[in-house]
Amino acid sequence: MKLQIRMGKVKIIEVGPRDGLQNIHTFVPADKKILFIKKLVACGIQEIQIGSFVAPHAIPQFRNIKDVAQGLKSLKRVVLSALIPNERGALEANSCGVKKLIFFFSVSREHNCRNVGQTPQQSLKELQRICCAYMPDPSITLRVDLATAFGCPFSGKISTAAILRIVEKVAACGIQEITLCDTVGFGNPRMVEEKFSACLRLFPGINFGAHFHNTRGLALANTLRAYQTGIRSFDAAAGGLGGCPYAPGSSGNVATEEMVFMFEEMGIKTGIDLKKLLYVCFFLHKTLPKAKLTSSLYLAGLPNIFDKGEISC
Repeated sequence: MKLQIRMGKVKIIEVGPRDGLQNIHTFVPADKKILFIKKLVACGIQEIQIGSFVAPHAIPQFRNIKDVAQGLKSLKRVVLSALIPNERGALEANSCGVKKLIFFFSVSREHNCRNVGQTPQQSLKELQRICCAYMPDPSITLRVDLATAFGCPFSGKISTAAILRIVEKVAACGIQEITLCDTVGFGNPRMVEEKFSACLRLFPGINFGAHFHNTRGLALANTLRAYQTGIRSFDAAAGGLGGCPYAPGSSGNVATEEMVFMFEEMGIKTGIDLKKLLYVCFFLHKTLPKAKLTSSLYLAGLPNIFDKGEISC
């Protein structure tokens, strides 16, 4: 059966400086993080998560997040965003000039308690306070990431009904951008279609995005199914780095370069320079020699015929 796909441009959001680095034990100095982000901007990536405004003891990698934000203030034509778990994080991010705030919490009660130290209901109350404080400012954008939307390492399966209940409460806060996150790679294409189809049908005014981890090798398959379902915004990390410190078994994100390669080869525009992106992976390899880059495309390289066009036999 031939798949009927309506071609159109996709938005790929780079999360390498945030999700890609948060699990790495080697501390990365601010100047290296800034250089990493600037190289990503040079690839044509239009939105980048620069880190998380969290307590240093929670994720030590981001204890220099303020220095990173300060060093990026001169960048133009790119949206710089950051994760925030609470009001304090929102205040710090805003004071550093970060205008896109990504509030995150888990659909799973147990994972949320371990990850941010409160129940999902408490996180929702936190979100309401943040919305009241920052939504009146037209220069600030709020996005919500729902972790463990496709399964939890502690609670197991997450029902579509549970996701819809949370989405309804988040939407009631006035949030217009929600990303479903496969935190530990439990998702599969059938599950992806079911959950996103339900979300798109019941909440047509929300811009939904997808965040997939490649823990069990299904991230690209899930990305394609999400695209076919109607999703046009995707998180990815250069080199396939990433993982959640509070989710056992969580490993890397879908690699940005592999996502770009897949979409571009299908005729779906990303606006990202793939060759430059592969050089960014080389930079990561040299900067973080102990970090494992899981990207098959980086390891194998582009096909020899990539620049030679189509050949007729």
